[in-house]
Amino acid sequence: MKGIEWIKLNTNMCEDETMRLIDSLPLRDSANYVWIRLLLQAGKVNDGGLIYLKKDVPYTKEMLSILFNRPLDIIEKVLDILESFKLIKIYENNIIKICNWEKHQNIEGMKRVKEGTRERVKNFRERKKKEKELAEKKLNTDEACSNAINEGSDTNKINKNKNCNANVTLQKEKREEDKEHKKKNIDKKENKEKDKVNDVALTKENDESYDKAYKQTKIVSSSHDEIKSQALKIIKTLEENNKVIRGFTLSWVIKVLMTHKEKYIEMAVREAIERNRLDVNYINGILKNWLKEGYPKDYEDMEFNNCNAGNSAAVKEKPKLRFINFEPRQYDYDDLEKKLLGWNKDS
Repeated sequence: MKGIEWIKLNTNMCEDETMRLIDSLPLRDSANYVWIRLLLQAGKVNDGGLIYLKKDVPYTKEMLSILFNRPLDIIEKVLDILESFKLIKIYENNIIKICNWEKHQNIEGMKRVKEGTRERVKNFRERKKKEKELAEKKLNTDEACSNAINEGSDTNKINKNKNCNANVTLQKEKREEDKEHKKKNIDKKENKEKDKVNDVALTKENDESYDKAYKQTKIVSSSHDEIKSQALKIIKTLEENNKVIRGFTLSWVIKVLMTHKEKYIEMAVREAIERNRLDVNYINGILKNWLKEGYPKDYEDMEFNNCNAGNSAAVKEKPKLRFINFEPRQYDYDDLEKKLLGWNKDS
């Protein structure tokens, strides 16, 4: 039976005459403790105040001594005291009952707990019974189907053979259709290839132009391989120096080599490392400036080499004038001064 997780205790319980008389006894502490434990045990059983282990198995005094963690002689004396005050009743089969249990406890709530437990058990058993019946029905139907198949008549066997033959013929027809479809696709591909060949033949004006185009493609492929090898060389040099530049990938180096020579890229990388600007954007800026203003002959001729070791800012050289061979006008500054001051009467 499902027990409950709570019981009611009256706050004026200690003011009751019976409890006050028990408090006057030498074993009052043990009596109060055992009384509370008995009330809790009756709540666990939830059977009208009865206390037992199972329906036909009562608690012995030895069991209560173990459960309540008190000596056996104390348990015997306290039970006698409680029985003498008619707080409990001990039947002949040693089952203990709390007297006036209905008076002090919420019996309706406890009954609801019992009924709920009973309903759950009932529903569980009915559900299991239905599942068992369904399983048996399914087993019977499976057996009947297997028997019907095994004991099938000759007509059923003939119908099965007919169906099998029909399936075989359908499969053959489908295979033939697939073969025809494949042949059509092959013919289409051949026609396309022929058209391509004809187009190529028409576009060729002569053998010389075709040879030139072939040579140009060969040169492009060889130059691409050369650029790739140069890019790998630059990356290997950077790795040997144990430097990491953000965005410095093989694809980026190949892209830059399409515009700038290998030595200028190496010079720009060297300058970025010395300035501790480890980013491809900075290297791109250097190469763009060189592309506009002209590339340096070697690293010593770069406009960045005048910076000191402790100073990161570069001191650029003053650009040369473009009009190198231009001859300036010659002026007579004394004559101009006289004219400006009004000393020259001719003016």
